[in-house]
Amino acid sequence: MTRKRPTTDARGTDRRVGRRHLLSAAGVAGAAVLAGCAGGDDETDDGEPEDDDDDDDDEPSEPTVAPELPQVEDPPDAVYVPTHFEAMRHLEPVSAGEYELVPMVTYPHQFWNVTGEEVEVAEVADDDDVHLMVTVRDPETEMIVPVETGLELSVGPEGEPGDTYAPWPMISQEMGFHVGNNVPLGEDGTYEAEVRVGSIDARTTGEFDGRFEEAGEGSFTFEFDDEFREEVVGGVVYLEEEEWGREGALENHVAAMDHDHHDHGDNDDHGDNDDHGDNDDHGDNDDHGDNDDHGDNDDRELWEETEDNNRYGTFSRGPDEGETPPAMELPGELQGTPTTGDAVLATTLLAPGSRLVDDEEYYLAVSTRTPYNRSILPMMGLSYRLEDDGDVLAEGSLTETLDHELGYHYGVALDEAPDGGELILEVDTAPQVSRHAGYETAFVEMPPVTIELTPP
Repeated sequence: MTRKRPTTDARGTDRRVGRRHLLSAAGVAGAAVLAGCAGGDDETDDGEPEDDDDDDDDEPSEPTVAPELPQVEDPPDAVYVPTHFEAMRHLEPVSAGEYELVPMVTYPHQFWNVTGEEVEVAEVADDDDVHLMVTVRDPETEMIVPVETGLELSVGPEGEPGDTYAPWPMISQEMGFHVGNNVPLGEDGTYEAEVRVGSIDARTTGEFDGRFEEAGEGSFTFEFDDEFREEVVGGVVYLEEEEWGREGALENHVAAMDHDHHDHGDNDDHGDNDDHGDNDDHGDNDDHGDNDDHGDNDDRELWEETEDNNRYGTFSRGPDEGETPPAMELPGELQGTPTTGDAVLATTLLAPGSRLVDDEEYYLAVSTRTPYNRSILPMMGLSYRLEDDGDVLAEGSLTETLDHELGYHYGVALDEAPDGGELILEVDTAPQVSRHAGYETAFVEMPPVTIELTPP
């Protein structure tokens, strides 16, 4: 894996980022904390900040929303706990053809883009004012729709033509899969964002068969003013430094909100609950044979912490708290939950003659997901090889698929599935999604995994 330091801003401009000012709006205590954490301006003896050499004394300093957030030094090559919970303004969902858009607005912040196995940080540009995010989902089931192409975001003052940007498909621990980008605005006021969503690349099956083939457009408005800046910067929740970089994740609060789980406190219903099967991602899977891939997380401590009622850790999320079903609730016979690059490949095999195949074939489905939060991992290339006693019975690529029961997964029909046969799954292309902090070092180097089959 290659990790580059900043060479581009979030909009892809070939530029380096100059010094960013902290928010100076009154009453934002978080900005003062951040300045200390991230090495803000030095102070003179009388307590006033020194001017940087690159400041233009002839021009007044205009504060931006971007706070100087502390970062984890030398994070693990795995999903890790960042330094803080983000704060954002959630807007009402809007329709866009067959899609439903769930908009969110926060301060501009860095993220990481992925090309092949190269990960490059996209820094905040000097003129960026907000980070706009949109979750795209099916309005009936609230299932996340993995849009990848035909994405456009136009932003400008309400009632006026806006500038057009290309939002990035990305994943975040707190928001799951969504599209977003940093955007400049300018003056305070009411802004309108128009979002265009193209058709999805995935095959659609079940109740989704034939859907999401047409582009959709929707729009929403939001306020950009002192109240917004105070809300999103002052609402940042910082974790204790000893928690930074610990393997684990912040809770996906968007998934919890979608299912009316507004209480993020110490809720026993979502603790280490084996009944939910969430330890499919990290627990013992002795039922599926002696597969070392299943044990990658067996020794990982299950833990849960809260900060201002925000949960984080490796604890089990409830069935309604993820973008994908718990592995034990997938249709068919669960074959295992091996991990590679800290991604979980929840693999199930459906008996011959299911609705997902044409003839009396088995259907193999691999649900690619993040650990802990069970967020989808799209934009991958995944192939398989089926062997029995050293003979190769079948091999090929798995097809990206969206199904109302299996959710987002990669699937293929199999003529046979011998008991004890070996299924080798190989990641040909790592997830080409951009990442928020805590995901940028995971899901990149992904070696093959092997599962011993137990046919239904």
